Amino acid sequence: MSYLIEDRTFSGANQKVEAPTDDAEMEILVVQAQRGNIRAFEALYERYNSQICRYLSRMVGNDGIGCELTQETFVKVWSSLPGLRSPVSFVGWLYRIATNCAYTYQKKYAKRQKEISLENYLEQASEPYVEGPEKRVEDIELLRAALVKVSPTYRPCLILYLIEDLPQSKIATLLDMKETSVSKYVSRGLEDLRQIYLKHEGSARPVRKGGKKR
Repeated sequence: MSYLIEDRTFSGANQKVEAPTDDAEMEILVVQAQRGNIRAFEALYERYNSQICRYLSRMVGNDGIGCELTQETFVKVWSSLPGLRSPVSFVGWLYRIATNCAYTYQKKYAKRQKEISLENYLEQASEPYVEGPEKRVEDIELLRAALVKVSPTYRPCLILYLIEDLPQSKIATLLDMKETSVSKYVSRGLEDLRQIYLKHEGSARPVRKGGKKR
C-alpha cells in the first residue's frame, strides 16, 4: 500500500490477520485496528480500497484523482479510527469520510481539474470515425462525464445506486440518511443525469466517414 501511517504498536500488533469474510470478522478487525494493529488495518484496506477508489473516481470524474483521494481517505480513517464509537458502523463511516474528501477537493480544486470536461469530450466525440467496438467505451466515458455534472447533493446516492448497484436501504445505511431521502435523491439524480445525457448525447453521437450524424 502506498499510504503512510504511523505504527501504533501494542502487544501482538504484528500478529497475522486474515481478511474478513463477514461483518462479524470485519468488526473484529476494526477493533484490532483501533488498538493499533496495522495488519488488521491492512486487511480492511484490502477489502474496501477498490470500491472506495471506484466511488471517488466517479465522484470527481477522474481515475487518478480518485485514487489519490482514496489514499487520503484511508490516512484520515487511520488517524480517526480510535474515536469510532461503533465498529459495526465502520463501512458507512468510511464512505462518509470518502464523500467529504471528494467535496473538499471539488470546492478547492474544481477550477483547476485536468479531467476532460463534458464539453471537451463532446467536441472530441464529434470527430468522424467508423463505428466499432470502441462505441461502448465512448458511451461509458460520456456517462462518466455526465455524472460529474449531476448536483453534488444527489451524486453520492446516484453513484451507489447506479454504479455500485446497491439497494436504497444499504445506501441509507452507508450515508447515514433516511431511506425516503435516498429515494428522493436517487430519483432527482436520475432526472438530472437523464437531462444532461439527452442534452448532449446527440452532439456526442458518432458519424460515419463521409456521412452525416445518425
